[in-house]
Amino acid sequence: MTRIGVGVLGAGLIAPMHIAGFQSLPDLCQVKAVCDIKKELAQEQASFLDAKVYTNYHDLIADPEIDMIDILLPHHLHSEAAMEVIKAGKALLLEKPVAPSYAEAMDICNSAAKANIHFTIAENTRFIKAYLEAEKYLKDGRIENVTLVRTFLPANERFRLSQDGFWGKRRKMGGGALIDSGPHTFYLLKWLFGDIKDLVAFSSQIYKVNSEVEDNAEVRGTLSNGAEFQCTFSFTTEVPHAERLEVYGAKGALILDQLTDPVGKYYADPTDIDGTPVPDIPYDALGWHFASIVDEVMDFVQSYADQRKPKVDPLDSCYTIKVIEKAYESINAGNRPVSL
Repeated sequence: MTRIGVGVLGAGLIAPMHIAGFQSLPDLCQVKAVCDIKKELAQEQASFLDAKVYTNYHDLIADPEIDMIDILLPHHLHSEAAMEVIKAGKALLLEKPVAPSYAEAMDICNSAAKANIHFTIAENTRFIKAYLEAEKYLKDGRIENVTLVRTFLPANERFRLSQDGFWGKRRKMGGGALIDSGPHTFYLLKWLFGDIKDLVAFSSQIYKVNSEVEDNAEVRGTLSNGAEFQCTFSFTTEVPHAERLEVYGAKGALILDQLTDPVGKYYADPTDIDGTPVPDIPYDALGWHFASIVDEVMDFVQSYADQRKPKVDPLDSCYTIKVIEKAYESINAGNRPVSL
């Protein structure tokens, strides 16, 4: 087949990771254009790709050499750009969160389905090796009757929150730590454990220079299967970007943490003091996140070439926005419990 012509829309921090994914399949695709309102950013990424440079995304979408567009824009720009790509009938990979609101997110997903374009959300959670191993432990019965799930997504965003621009601006982000990190955790919960029944949420703000959003948040509640969940998100931790998942059952427990070596340990029962390391999860505190993003991009390209659905169902990503909206509803109502 003719190589898929890819256009990357947005040349910010995450763009090199997505581009690495496309470059991993040179026989299937080629990045032919990079677009950013800041020309120097687009030129920087395009310079080693032999790609065209655009500063107007309308021109990128209209380019007849472009078959697939990867949108890596600020949250508030997702809907307008995605709708134009859908109207043009081109394949669309859209960075999470789908959109700042559930209504916008569903509009995008419904429009893409109606237009019958190849489409998904760039949700790297589905490709993180630690979570793929967790899925196996749940499926083979080593953890039974899950009673509690805990997650923690720590990051340090003090510098980005203090800058003028996209980060820290409520209108552009749609919120703070909750809408930026929440899509990953709520996708993970839905994938491995099912829907959320009810929740209560809390937030706080420590960094206030130029920032309008929460930099710490906690959401807890009940899953539809009866288990409880507790999820914490932080922009104020002085550690490398990481993720942690704890799963406790009436039988067995699993603890995964990207900053520990080994990354995962399984505990058969309360007397299992040492636990058993989970095999097949390489410890790579700096590389695990990059690798999962490369894999998510590769799956989208491969699924396009194979004419199959991508592994990430965009409706599951829309669901995460519904959960986040409910969490903000709880916060704005003085931490009132809400049902989904």
